[in-house]
Amino acid sequence: MSIKFGIREKLLAPLIIGLAVIICILFLFVQPTQLKKAKQQFIESQTNIIKTLSPSIVSNILANDLAELHRIFENSQLIHKEEWLYIELLDQEKKQIYPIFTSKPKKSDTLIKINFTIEENLEIFGYLTLYTDWGSEKNKEEKYIKELNRSSILLFFLIAVTSFILQTKWIYVPIKKLKEVTSKFSQGEYTVEIPRVTNDEVGLLTRSIEQMRDKIQYSMNELIDGEQKQRAILESVPDAIITIDEHGTIQSFNPGAEKTFYYNSSEVIGKNVTLLMPQSIASHHNGYLQNFKMTHKSQIIGLQRELYGVTKHGDQFPIELTVNAKIIKGKMLFTGILRDITERKKVDRLKSEFVSTVSHELRTPLTAIKGSLDIITNSLGLDLPEQATTMLDVASRNVERLLTLINDILDVSKLESGEMNFFLEDIKISSFIDDCIELNQEYAKKHDTKFICTHCEKDATIKADKDRLTQVMSNLLSNAAKYSPADVPVEIFTTMHDKKLRINIKDHGSGIPKEFQDVLFEKFTQSDSGDTRRVGGTGLGLSISKMIIEKLGGNIGFDTIEGQETIFYFELPIVNFFLVDKK
Repeated sequence: MSIKFGIREKLLAPLIIGLAVIICILFLFVQPTQLKKAKQQFIESQTNIIKTLSPSIVSNILANDLAELHRIFENSQLIHKEEWLYIELLDQEKKQIYPIFTSKPKKSDTLIKINFTIEENLEIFGYLTLYTDWGSEKNKEEKYIKELNRSSILLFFLIAVTSFILQTKWIYVPIKKLKEVTSKFSQGEYTVEIPRVTNDEVGLLTRSIEQMRDKIQYSMNELIDGEQKQRAILESVPDAIITIDEHGTIQSFNPGAEKTFYYNSSEVIGKNVTLLMPQSIASHHNGYLQNFKMTHKSQIIGLQRELYGVTKHGDQFPIELTVNAKIIKGKMLFTGILRDITERKKVDRLKSEFVSTVSHELRTPLTAIKGSLDIITNSLGLDLPEQATTMLDVASRNVERLLTLINDILDVSKLESGEMNFFLEDIKISSFIDDCIELNQEYAKKHDTKFICTHCEKDATIKADKDRLTQVMSNLLSNAAKYSPADVPVEIFTTMHDKKLRINIKDHGSGIPKEFQDVLFEKFTQSDSGDTRRVGGTGLGLSISKMIIEKLGGNIGFDTIEGQETIFYFELPIVNFFLVDKK
C-alpha cells in the first residue's frame, strides 16, 4: 500500500507553510513598515537641520541682508547636495525671497516636500519649503531590510531543517519501525523484537504495542491450547460427532464416528449425511434442512431423539441423536452427537423381560400366599400355638415387604421408560393434606406418633395427578413416622415460594448423616442400615417420589439438622397464584 502523504510529509508541511508565512510577513508587512519608518526619520532629520538654520535666517531677514541669506542657503545646499534639491523662502507676506530664478524640481517617488514656518517668540518671519530627495537613504534602507529578510529566512530555514531532521529521528523513524513490527504481527510473527523504548509518547505507544503483542500471543497460545484440547476431546470421545452444512454435506467426522459407522473420515467428508441414514429417514432429511433454512424453526434442534443409523456394511443399529445449530461466518452448521445404544436396548429388553417376569411369576403367587396367610390368621378361627401365630405374622410381613418391593420396582420401571400415565386435575391443597393425614394416621400410631397440619394455604390449588401425589405424600409421611421419636408429632405445613406451593413434612428425629445427603434420592439408598431393619423399607420410596414430582413439573428436597430435625418438601406451581397472593 503506497502512502501519498505520509508522516514525513506531514512533519514537513507545517515547516514549509511557516516559511511561506514568514516570507509574506517580511515582504508584505515588515519591509513597507520599515521603509515608512525610515522615511519619517529622514523627514525629521531634515527638519532638524532647518531648525538649526532658523536663527540665522531670522537675523538676516530682520537685517534685510539678502546676500548673507543667499549665502547660507547656497552653503547648506552644497553640504546636503545629495538630498537638497530646491529651497524656497517666502516672507511674512508670502513674497518669494529665495531663489530668484531657479525652477522647482520634477516630481518623483523619492522627492519629499517639507514645509517649515520661520518663527521666533511666536512671531512669524517667513515660510520655508524644502524639496529633498531621500533616494540614497531609501536605497540604503532597502539594502539593510533585504539583508535582514535574507538572514531571517535563512535562520528559519536552518531551524526548520534541523527540526525536520530531529522530528524524523524522534518520530518518523520509530513509527516506521513500529509499522514494520505491526506488519509482521499481522503475518503472525509475534516473536519480532520491539524497538528500544523511549520515555515520550512514542515510547508509550511502543509499550502499548508490546503489551498488545503479549496479550495477542497469550490469547493465541490459549486458543491453540484450547483447540488442541478440543481436538483431543473430539478424537477421544466415544460418541460420534458429525458436522454438516445447510445442504447436508458432511464437514467433519470424528474418530468416534469412524468406529460407529466403520467409515474413514476421508470416505464421507464432502458427501451428504443421508449416506448414514436408512432410506425411510434419508428421504425426508433434505426437506427438513430446507424448511429450517427458510423458517429457522425446528422441533428437533436441541432435543434428544432415538433413531437408526446405517453402517458402511449396510447394517442398521439404534442411535441416540442430539442436533444443535450454529451460524459460523455467516453459514449455518449443524452438529450431531450420536451414540450407539444397541447395548442399552439389549439391557432395556432384558429389564422389561425381568419386570414382566417379576410381575407375572412373583407377584401373583405372593398375592396368593398373602391371601392364604390372612385366611389362616384371621378367618378360620383356629386356636394356634403362640409360636405358630408369631411365625405366620412374620411370614405375612415378609410377603407384604416383597409385594411392596415388587410394586416399587414396577413403578420405577414405568417412570424410567415413560410408560406411567399421569392424569392431571385441580387439587385443593387443604383438603388434599387432610385426606393424606387421615389415610396414613393409623401407620403413625404404629410408631407412637401422629400427623398434624400446623399451617395450610386453604385457598391454594395445584394441578397434579392426585393418586401419584398421594403416593409421594404417603412415602414422605411414612418415612417421617418411622424416624420420629415416640409421642412427638410429625408436622405438615405449607409455604409459598416463587409462585410455587411448598408442602413441608417435618420430623424431630436424628436427622440425616452428612455422608448420605448427596445420595439420598438414589435408588436403594437409606441413611442407616441398622435403623432400616428396625423401621423397614425398600430404599426406593424417595427415588420414586423424586421422579413423580419432576414428572409433574416440580422439585423435591430436604433440610436437615443432625440430631434435631429433618424437613422434606416438594414444590409445585400454584394454579390460582394471584388470587392466593392477593389474599
